[in-house]
Amino acid sequence: GLLTAAPNRLSVTGGPWVALAAWSAPWPVEEQWWSRSRRRAARLQVLTEDGAGYLLVTERGRWRVEAAYE
Repeated sequence: GLLTAAPNRLSVTGGPWVALAAWSAPWPVEEQWWSRSRRRAARLQVLTEDGAGYLLVTERGRWRVEAAYE
């Protein structure tokens, strides 16, 4: 649930890199903690300089976009 550095840019689906204007602190999420198929992840919200917002999630060392707010 911790970042190793401040996020500063984002590329979505191979598009151009866009600078970030703001981001939230990441928060850990553990889903179905009672089950063998439990999921551990961390989420992070970011805002790009062009005004788009994204909810990012990392699982097993890989980041992906979970939602976009434009």
